[in-house]
Amino acid sequence: MESNEQWNHTDLLKEWGRKCLKNAQLKNRTEKFKFCPTVYDGILCWKKTKAGDIAVQSCFSNELLRPSLAGFASLPCGTNGKWYTPNGTANYTQCGKFYVYNNDKHIYSQWLPILQKCTHIGYTISIVSLIFALIIFIYLKRLHCARNYLHMHLFISSIMRSLMSLVKDVLFVNGTSLFTETSYMNGELTIWFCKVFISLRQYFILTNYMMLLMEGIYLHNLIFLKLFSDKTSVKIYVLTGWVLPISFVVPWVVLRTTNKSGFCWTMMDKTSLLLEIPIGIIVIINFILFILIVRILCLKLNSIFVQQRKVKYRKLVKATLILLPLFGVPYTISVIMYFYVSKDKTLEIVWLFFDQGFTAFQGFLAALAYCLFNSDVQSEIKRRYHCLLDKKELKRSRTISHTLQSFVPNGDDLTEIQQCTIENGKQETKL
Repeated sequence: MESNEQWNHTDLLKEWGRKCLKNAQLKNRTEKFKFCPTVYDGILCWKKTKAGDIAVQSCFSNELLRPSLAGFASLPCGTNGKWYTPNGTANYTQCGKFYVYNNDKHIYSQWLPILQKCTHIGYTISIVSLIFALIIFIYLKRLHCARNYLHMHLFISSIMRSLMSLVKDVLFVNGTSLFTETSYMNGELTIWFCKVFISLRQYFILTNYMMLLMEGIYLHNLIFLKLFSDKTSVKIYVLTGWVLPISFVVPWVVLRTTNKSGFCWTMMDKTSLLLEIPIGIIVIINFILFILIVRILCLKLNSIFVQQRKVKYRKLVKATLILLPLFGVPYTISVIMYFYVSKDKTLEIVWLFFDQGFTAFQGFLAALAYCLFNSDVQSEIKRRYHCLLDKKELKRSRTISHTLQSFVPNGDDLTEIQQCTIENGKQETKL
């Protein structure tokens, strides 16, 4: 059995090397500078590098091998266009020993590609649905109010978070760096663009959490504080949601800049606490707000007449379902599961699907809850649709009235059409 497993692993590594060289052949083209060719040394795939530079990549670049140290491997490219290997191999001193993933790790190679495809689909669906919801809120003037204005900023932050995460998964090499930024240029690692991208991604992630908190605080104030109403300005909430995350991201960037060991700032280290702690606090606050709001809804339900309870109960269920993606209940469940997943690999895969799946589809859930499933939005869309149909029918009936007298609208229809026309005229005047 052991020999068969070794042969299977050897075949996989050989296939990985063949893909490395095949991709290099497809990209080869004439260059005016000397380059060291793409090679596979049995451990990592070294891409074409300009003569005189040093190729550097993460020790985790080969998904089939696990290093004992989380460092970086390097391979100098000589001025003659040949790889410089005095010891017969690349410099793997920062990687320690390499181990083939054991049977427990095989479950990751089986399910993680599926998980990645699911998250890509989720991010894409979220982006499309959020853009569609934004268009509805912008186009339908009757829906312009403080509450929906705050929803729009939540949608924008969710779009940016989903877009940045999708781009990172597609363009980055094993989630560590860009394809074009894995070598030293003139003695310095050219990953500045990669670091800027990661910094922006962290900002939008934190902004999305902050916007969720602003939604929760605003709804809490509407229910508990009589000083607030649905017409209250939400500028302070919007400004807080976009500005406050900067106070956490900037110190993180400064500390990351002083610590040169972080490869493209994608590896977790102690500085990540500057971002993880605020997110954890936001999740806890949102969960507490969720409990308080559900409690007050239940108290109001118990105080009404028995014959009205069925209707109120439906509203409570609907409100609760809307609040679930808002107040971080899934995040709380994910955090609790995190402390138990290390004991069971299957449970860890389930946790990853739950955590990453909800993150990817969160924008889609927000678009459904606050726009597409909103009764006010549905009523306004139906009203505008009927107005367009009535106006089209009136225009058509006037054009062919001499042959289709029976289709001429009566007085009530004309009154309704005139009302739609007047309302549309008022909306255009407001613009």
